[in-house]
Amino acid sequence: MENYPKKTKIERPPQMAILVWLLIFISLAAIFIYNYNKSEFEDIDQSTFENYLADGKIMSVKITPENEKVSILEGKFRPPHINGSEFEPEEKYYRCKAVYTDRLDEEIRKKNIVVKVENKDTWFKNLVLTILPVIIIVGFLYFLFSRQIKMAGKGAMQFGRSKARMIMPDDLEHKVTFKDVAGAEEAKEEMQEIVDYLKDPLKYKMLGAKIPKGVLLTGPPGTGKTLLAKAIAGEAHVPFFSISGSDFVEMFVGVGASRVRDMFDTARKYTPCLVFIDEIDAVGRSRFSGIGGGHDEREQTLNALLVEMDGLETSEGTIVIAATNRPDVLDPALLRPGRFDRQVVMDLPDIKGRRQILDVHAKKIKMEHNVNLDILAKSTPGFSGADLANMINEAALLAARLNKKAVSMPELEEARDKVRWGRERRSRKISDNERKLTAYHEAGHTITALNCSKSMPIHKVTIIPRGMAYLGATMQMPEEDRYTKSKQELLGEMVILMGGRAAEEIKIGDVTSGASSDIEHATRIARLMVCNFGMSEKMGLVQYGGRNEHIYLGRDIIKSESYSEETAREIDLEIKTLINNAANKAREILKSNEEKLELLAQNLLEHETLDASEIKKILGISEDSIISVS
Repeated sequence: MENYPKKTKIERPPQMAILVWLLIFISLAAIFIYNYNKSEFEDIDQSTFENYLADGKIMSVKITPENEKVSILEGKFRPPHINGSEFEPEEKYYRCKAVYTDRLDEEIRKKNIVVKVENKDTWFKNLVLTILPVIIIVGFLYFLFSRQIKMAGKGAMQFGRSKARMIMPDDLEHKVTFKDVAGAEEAKEEMQEIVDYLKDPLKYKMLGAKIPKGVLLTGPPGTGKTLLAKAIAGEAHVPFFSISGSDFVEMFVGVGASRVRDMFDTARKYTPCLVFIDEIDAVGRSRFSGIGGGHDEREQTLNALLVEMDGLETSEGTIVIAATNRPDVLDPALLRPGRFDRQVVMDLPDIKGRRQILDVHAKKIKMEHNVNLDILAKSTPGFSGADLANMINEAALLAARLNKKAVSMPELEEARDKVRWGRERRSRKISDNERKLTAYHEAGHTITALNCSKSMPIHKVTIIPRGMAYLGATMQMPEEDRYTKSKQELLGEMVILMGGRAAEEIKIGDVTSGASSDIEHATRIARLMVCNFGMSEKMGLVQYGGRNEHIYLGRDIIKSESYSEETAREIDLEIKTLINNAANKAREILKSNEEKLELLAQNLLEHETLDASEIKKILGISEDSIISVS
């Protein structure tokens, strides 16, 4: 077992500091009690005292000489009755300055009052009570100031300490291995070299091979980049330092760079080890010299990271792994050999990967024996590992709400639809007119989809609101994973998108704002076809992407366009032509199938949701025309 440095223990406050705080507390408490007791006394003059004495209201007397003639009289007395009150007044304390004569002493003793004489001088007590608060305040300020001076080189620079979390190899609670990472076989194979090197670096050194100093994990969110990095540490049985890119950047200048240096200094003490930087694009964005200059805090942090990752400065056995879903914005200096030598892509899982991921998460859930995970894997293209985990959990929550003892297929299918399209919002109040309009709209999408070649199979049609904006939805699912689309498929998608608006025109005689998202999606497809895919005969096999690039850090503000204004006008006209042709095609299909449109809409109004088999039965179409994936 490796002998790693012991973790730094938390320093306890010294005993002297505890003693100082205790003395301060006791002194403040004594002053409070003295002042509290002092406030209970009622000051009276000598004549009032003598009247109370004559009436028998004085109960006790304590005599404290103040000087040769005047004494302070203190004690208990019972105030006179309030007019009209039948209750005996409560005892109170009095204080009186009086000339204590023999006559007065005789009158007090006649009343059989216990007299106590205090001969101790009070000047010392008054002096202490006057000076003590000042001494305490000065001492307290001195204590704080001296402590701050001692911590000036230590506590004041805590900002510069790294926030990296360290997981030791023996920490079973956070132990992750390659078995926990499903659906990323190629990525695990590439990372196996890192594991082998950390286990047996001598084998590589004998051959003169150098293991990559850094590995960059890229891919969409939720694909398991962070999980894979933890699995590498678990497989290699080495310490694992984890930190987010945003943890480096602070409002104070130089803090980020200091944290970078501190993190690598700590990591070198635990060599061999792994340093994982999540969301590295927060600190590793490309440097520029445009608007605002290039000397801000973020760039200083990046420069420190570049220096630490350089081959001359990086300790052998310290391997840096970073993750991002924006590799395009990273600084080129960060990606050069000697820093991040290798880039590993973690893409969305295919059907095989999704099946493996479902197996991992299904083990944690009690499911019925008839649950078919193959169907779920087939019907979830485009789902990330995080989406699949969320789907399984949502199904378990739904089963719990229904008081079921195990999760069944209906819960899993509902959870799948919820993750993809949003939850059903049955409580949302919709007028009869809007329900009718929505039914025709969704029926229009469905009829056009059934009459477009190479369109995706219909899964379900509903007029129940889902998610944030949908009043209804026509759900299509591919039968298999697709990575490219043909021109005819894209044109068919546009026709289907225009089908909802075309149905409104035919059956209602008016159009609404409900098709805004359809128009937006159709416009995006048309623009991609013209500008990126080269699917326009008029515009040719040229990519026109300059005008659509995002402005990043001000560097594109002064960038010249990649095409002229005349070309831009032609692009807009071509996009408009494609959309208009799709809309005309949708109207043509719906007018020739108006009876089916009406029939489907009426069934939607009655049942609200129709699956693929129900639609097939209602419209009387063949088995090959519509396919359900579930």
